[in-house]
Amino acid sequence: MAPGLRDRAAPGRVAIVAGNGRIPVFVAERLAAAGRNPFILAIEGEADSELLRYEHETVYTTQVGVLLSALRRVNPQEVVMVGGVKARPDLWRLRPDWTTLRLAARILPKLRHGDDALLRSVISMIEEAGFPVRGVHELVPELLADRGQIAGPRPSRRDRETIAVAVKGAMALGALDAGQACVAVGKRIVALEGAEGTDMMLQRVAELRALGRIKGKRGGVLVKLAKPGQDLRADLPTIGSATVENAQKAGLNGIAVQAERALISDFATTCDQAKRASLFIVGIDPEMPEKAGED
Repeated sequence: MAPGLRDRAAPGRVAIVAGNGRIPVFVAERLAAAGRNPFILAIEGEADSELLRYEHETVYTTQVGVLLSALRRVNPQEVVMVGGVKARPDLWRLRPDWTTLRLAARILPKLRHGDDALLRSVISMIEEAGFPVRGVHELVPELLADRGQIAGPRPSRRDRETIAVAVKGAMALGALDAGQACVAVGKRIVALEGAEGTDMMLQRVAELRALGRIKGKRGGVLVKLAKPGQDLRADLPTIGSATVENAQKAGLNGIAVQAERALISDFATTCDQAKRASLFIVGIDPEMPEKAGED
């Protein structure tokens, strides 16, 4: 994997806007170990309770004023946005503070679009308040998937052909700012990620296979790619042990993620689980999917 936490001259405090999943916990641990004293802005109903051992404040997704006020009080050197958000913002939870009301005209139109448009708007507001937003891959680059074989058996020629099909589906989906993942079996796309997220999409694939809508007990791949033109400072494609478990239940042969544009949570555990399940994980260049696993 990539080298460890990069060296910085006189590194200062980092504020972590934390969504769900284990990656925010790992990032907080790495930053704390590097002496960067993380401050957690825990998204209500999303952030792992383990993060609450750090200095923190809980915010709802639409409480932009609360978030910016907390940043001004803590005055971090950098801000990083980590983890997913399962629930779309609820307009009824808009907190009537002056900052949020003033910014509402910028937030509300973005709610009609995809996640990337909304995240870009939030990043812009944070930076306009004077706080640089960094990508998690900039602060903890060892989370990034490398190019080539990562875990499990090497994909077969048929697997590589299926990866190429799924790449086309994921790229078309991403261009609509609708999702990042696609499952293909042979030359057929069988599932596209929607608002339900990757794990629930994989559960749907398992149900389709059980119903006989997908032939055979095993076959197919999951592909996760960054959206075309995506702001890489938030919502990078992510896989972890739960992804491997659900891909196995769905009868897939493997997982392909975009090299240097996707995160792997709990790397050792995830790779070991893939190996035990005889399920490959590879980092790919979407422009050359036929070379998956050849590096």
